[in-house]
Amino acid sequence: MRKSVILPGVAVAGGLVGLLVRRVYLAHGFEAGTGLPISGALSLWAMVLVSAAVAAALLVLSRGKHRKFDQCYTGAFSPDTTPLLSGALAGAVLLAIGGFLALAAWAGSPRTLLGQRTMSIAWAGLGVLSLLAAAGIYFVAQKMRRGAPILTAWAVVPGFACCLWIMANYYQSWAEEPVLGQYLIPMLGALLSMIACFLVGGFAFGKARVTLTLTVCLAAGAFNIMALADGLPLADTALYLGMMFYLLSMAAALARNDAKPEAPPACAPNCAGCPGCAPMGTQGGQPPAGTDGHTPDQPQ
Repeated sequence: MRKSVILPGVAVAGGLVGLLVRRVYLAHGFEAGTGLPISGALSLWAMVLVSAAVAAALLVLSRGKHRKFDQCYTGAFSPDTTPLLSGALAGAVLLAIGGFLALAAWAGSPRTLLGQRTMSIAWAGLGVLSLLAAAGIYFVAQKMRRGAPILTAWAVVPGFACCLWIMANYYQSWAEEPVLGQYLIPMLGALLSMIACFLVGGFAFGKARVTLTLTVCLAAGAFNIMALADGLPLADTALYLGMMFYLLSMAAALARNDAKPEAPPACAPNCAGCPGCAPMGTQGGQPPAGTDGHTPDQPQ
């Protein structure tokens, strides 16, 4: 069976096991009256072991000899099958829903006596960036599917949305919670999602790290599933699910394309003078003499 199926399957299976263990830990790992963790609770050690085992298994399965995707985002992540494209677009839809819900939660929050809203302004920024991230995922996926050049600036927007996602949750709830175990898994899920998004975007800027990207994307997907055990608000639930679908789809696409023989991507004829391949869409120069002009997703 191909790695493009095995890796996401292991991540989902590990995430579901972790979700069940997390539910047990939240129910039995804390004192009923104070909410403080119970020292030496079996559910705590089970949570630690499952998390470590899932991360280690994904790292081991992601290792191996990989292609060198030098400045070639399309060659690495092109969704050439319906499930891969559907997974990425499902992630975009859920991120858009999460963005709308974050904006609605911020706009509907009550005001203090000084006229300030009780929810951090980070939730408003999160809503806007989540909508932009959803749009970016959609546009990039459609461009890659048609073999058209992409604007690589869109590839990093999900990472910036994750930055505000962490900030919004930190100011709203995590900073007020004295027990790390109460929010550690959701925090790890959001943090790994941010790192994974930037690793994925790095392929468009000549920073391709296949093993690390596969491992972090898959681990982020698994921990995002585990985080659902915490009974999160609707906006957070949509964002965790959206990141799970998006990152697992990107990991599956990378594993699938990594197993293919070395070959230029479908958009290769556009590389030499493509205004959409350079960061922020800047126009590059002509290819050096004596070359075939093939530098995917990055002008010479």
